[in-house]
Amino acid sequence: MTENSGYQPLSYIAYHKLRQDIIYCDLTPGQKLSVRDLEEQFALGRTPVREALVRLSELGLVYTIPQSGTYVSRIDLHRAEDARFMREHLESCVIRECCARLTDEGKATFEKIIAAQEKALTANDARAFFEYDNEFHQAIFNIAGRHTVWATLEAHNTHLQRFRWLRTQVKGLDWSNIMTQHQQMLQAIMNRDPEEANFLALAHAHLMFSEYRAVTDAFPDFFDQL
Repeated sequence: MTENSGYQPLSYIAYHKLRQDIIYCDLTPGQKLSVRDLEEQFALGRTPVREALVRLSELGLVYTIPQSGTYVSRIDLHRAEDARFMREHLESCVIRECCARLTDEGKATFEKIIAAQEKALTANDARAFFEYDNEFHQAIFNIAGRHTVWATLEAHNTHLQRFRWLRTQVKGLDWSNIMTQHQQMLQAIMNRDPEEANFLALAHAHLMFSEYRAVTDAFPDFFDQL
């Protein structure tokens, strides 16, 4: 997630790092968090760490049990599905604008991302593959001039991101399906074919439905509402 450049408050530094650790399951669902350990880890005081935890709590990523402590929330599939729904419908519109506004610079950006993601696929580098996946979709919004829309989606999609990351950790789920869909979407964009791009974007967003059970079966303790 990218936010405005320049000075960031200490609470944001803690929030951003904790959010990333939650997405990548470095902090696993159900894990108890020690405020003191987090203060030492980030070399920050108690106030910015607590402010970061409050922000994470508002997003449903951590919760506190009185007299017990603060814990990482399990993945809320309702929130994940809502985020997928928003992204599906917004991206299917934005990708049309991307087709119309594509420049040579935009083409170079897409080609660079696709090449890097293909390299990550070959190297079986899950984290890099996942990050370039996000960059590809962000580029669609950026080239369409919808930076703020992407930032809004990013602010509310952490449960979806957590699901998508776990998808890369399930044996038997082929990453090449995602790669192929990205290549097809890019071809439609470069052909300036908004109808085809829209169709492919919708199909790509529905991938979560077809792989939902494989992910939840592999990590049953990581999810609520199973």
